[in-house]
Amino acid sequence: MVGIKSMIASGDTATEWHLVMAATLLAMPLPLAVVLTMQRWFVRGLMDAEK
Repeated sequence: MVGIKSMIASGDTATEWHLVMAATLLAMPLPLAVVLTMQRWFVRGLMDAEK
């Protein structure tokens, strides 16, 4: 995320958005897989907490 943030230009330089979006797409699969995998246990924990 720090690398992607550093790709966004500040000041007078132009941001190469196609490279920023490509880096973002490459960075997303692992966090998405973790969320989808852990969702089952998260919901189960919410259901057990109500008892």
